[in-house]
Amino acid sequence: MRAAVLHEYKEPLKIEEVEIAEPKAGEVKVKVTATGLCHSDVNVFEGKTPVPPPVIAGHEIAGIVEEVGHGVTRVKPGDRVVSAFIHPCGVCRNCISGHENLCETFASVRLKGTMFDGTTRITLNGKEVRTFLGGGFAEYAIVGENALTKVPSELDLEKVSPLSCAGITGYGAIEQAKVEPGENVAVIGVGGVGLSVIQMLKASGAGRIIAVGTKKWKLDRAIDLGATDVINSKEADAVKAIRQITNGGADVVVEAGGVEETIRIATDSVRIGGRVVLVGLPPASSDIPVRIASIVRNGITIAGNYGGRPRVDMPRLLDLVRLGKYDPTKLITGRYKLDEINEAVKVLEEGEAIRSLIIP
Repeated sequence: MRAAVLHEYKEPLKIEEVEIAEPKAGEVKVKVTATGLCHSDVNVFEGKTPVPPPVIAGHEIAGIVEEVGHGVTRVKPGDRVVSAFIHPCGVCRNCISGHENLCETFASVRLKGTMFDGTTRITLNGKEVRTFLGGGFAEYAIVGENALTKVPSELDLEKVSPLSCAGITGYGAIEQAKVEPGENVAVIGVGGVGLSVIQMLKASGAGRIIAVGTKKWKLDRAIDLGATDVINSKEADAVKAIRQITNGGADVVVEAGGVEETIRIATDSVRIGGRVVLVGLPPASSDIPVRIASIVRNGITIAGNYGGRPRVDMPRLLDLVRLGKYDPTKLITGRYKLDEINEAVKVLEEGEAIRSLIIP
């Protein structure tokens, strides 16, 4: 099959013919319909998320089940599916206690780029090729069955791929924040995750929904999707503006940028006793300082959130899409063939894309 392979960090991807093995127990082979391009993929390409090359990235996967391994019961060949970026094992302590988004087995192999057994299913000229959270920048991908959810026939399979990461990450952030009706919420970062959060905040009855970003066209998109206020942090003091709009600070701040500046805005703009949910992923080597004294004195709760639970929350997300309360198509800004993936990466790095779909 054809795949976009990264051989060295910070080098262009190469479209190559690779070999894919049959799925093993608990695994599913998916014929890829579309895969969204996310900043987390770019972090892999740049070595900021150091999955050893050669590696195939791509984790916002939608497609059709081609083949199933031994013991698979959740899907069958021919099913239309969307894959979460989290692949729960289903049997570790966190999985069985209702926290499969924090699966310990998955966490142990996530940055190694292997399946649960420590091996890969892709080879190139006899050499193992690793995959990052599914390896969807290819014609086929092999993922664990617990990552997959059947997609209703009335939904466009290609256009639900952003649910795999942007959607389920946004859902997890809202669940973590426990936003009450009427509470004021600031969302720092208006990429795929931030715009997903804004849509879900509107659906949940939040009060003021304040979007903070640096691109006017993305802030305009935030207004279209439910934000009540927008702040361009290049043109205004975001912390001061949030405090003025909310009369003292937001009840909740969802940080979806993953850089020092956006984290500082989040912790400085929340009210006394408020909550900050961190979902933006900085490079693995980042050491971002937080003013602990201010956090303690103001009784601020800071929580990291690594997405929703695939088997529980993805079906709910699909229902939100069917009801018109969450529209993943509003995140899609481009459509590229597999051969054009390096162009799509360039556009994303320049800040001119939210979600580009890679169509094999």
